[in-house]
Amino acid sequence: MSTAASMSALPIVPHANAEALASAVAEALAAAIREGLAARGEAWLALAGGSTPFAAYRKLAAMTLPWAKVHLVASDERWVPAAHEKRNERALADAFAAAVGVTIHPLVPESQRPFGADDAGATAEASLSPLAHRAFDAVLLGMGADAHFASLFPQVTPASALDAGHRALVVALTPDPLPPEAPFPRISLTLSRLVATRSLLLMITGEAKRAVLESARTRPATDAPIHALLAAAPDLAIHWSP
Repeated sequence: MSTAASMSALPIVPHANAEALASAVAEALAAAIREGLAARGEAWLALAGGSTPFAAYRKLAAMTLPWAKVHLVASDERWVPAAHEKRNERALADAFAAAVGVTIHPLVPESQRPFGADDAGATAEASLSPLAHRAFDAVLLGMGADAHFASLFPQVTPASALDAGHRALVVALTPDPLPPEAPFPRISLTLSRLVATRSLLLMITGEAKRAVLESARTRPATDAPIHALLAAAPDLAIHWSP
């Protein structure tokens, strides 16, 4: 990333409050869905977990759209069984309950099994196989206070997973330290798979997160993974509210 790029203004779209933020993101995702349907007859979205985006998801799910032609996948998943309360897939299903007919594709197996096998990413790769020759219609990401996105955490994410030119779709990793609110190994889409999209959005709230995002531009991606996203995605739309 060049010095000029790192010092340029971030493409932040400010919103007055959390309600306005959720509405704007829902509208942006709906527009991407409509464009995908018009151009290709279906729409694929990768969506962040965490607490911030779910108000937007509920607003989106309440819209009248041909949901049977819409496919969703989490940007990352905890290595837990399908019924586990911390599974992102389950949270997405709850948020999109009103979107009758929508398909949510899993990233990890339904039942509990040991983590770290050679085929740890097999479920994710199978779910993503229809996208082998096409981009997502939209990807929405969040960012943690440690500058991680999806489940690409500082220090433990392989360099290949933060390389926009790498061909791997997913990576299996264990955050260190484990987040106390979700202390589980993860499967995450890689940077290269996440930026292969027609619309890329980042959704953050609060002055502290904005400061983390700003400072990440001068830190190495090993310490601040979001740096790699900012470098790889000049068209990233950053939606923020105080």
